[in-house]
Amino acid sequence: MEEFHEVAIAYYNNAPRNLQRLAWSFFLALDSDGDGQISYMEYINFLRQCGYGWISSNFFKDLDRNRDGCLGFWEVLTLYYVIKTRGLWCQGCQTCLVGVYFTCVSCFDSGSRTYDLCPTCYKQKKFSHNHTNFMDNHLLLRSKRGLPPGTANINLALAPRSAINASAAVDDDLMQAFQALETGVTAGKTSTCIVM
Repeated sequence: MEEFHEVAIAYYNNAPRNLQRLAWSFFLALDSDGDGQISYMEYINFLRQCGYGWISSNFFKDLDRNRDGCLGFWEVLTLYYVIKTRGLWCQGCQTCLVGVYFTCVSCFDSGSRTYDLCPTCYKQKKFSHNHTNFMDNHLLLRSKRGLPPGTANINLALAPRSAINASAAVDDDLMQAFQALETGVTAGKTSTCIVM
């Protein structure tokens, strides 16, 4: 998780000021009680409201770097980075994939949803899948060398968001701040590779 944290900070530090302000606005909107930190319930409400109910509620503990029971700005920025860019969870044990993981090459090449496994589940064959050709993420990336320059599409790398939970009470300010940040990130992709 530390690696994700460092990457999120690096993207933030290299983002334009307006995008940094949108990130802070999102954090402040997420902080519904205004205490300067995000509680577990504020985190859960965000996941439900914004269609990320598939994320384990236990992921909060992984994000909470200093184990104080709440999330600060940098931890929330890490959450945003993970939900927008990773969306990778082991199909075997359902843990968030951090670092090296294995991907089904057939699923990856088909352009459909990927099938990803943590090293432990792959090593111990704790999965059921109809394809057998797997590569670790670094080897898979390097195997794609030689494709025409400029063919990378960051939209394909971003994790999709599920539909917004219509039955949940929606905080309009939080939703507006989150959507403004997403719009800012999308607009920034035309000139730079900012995913924050």
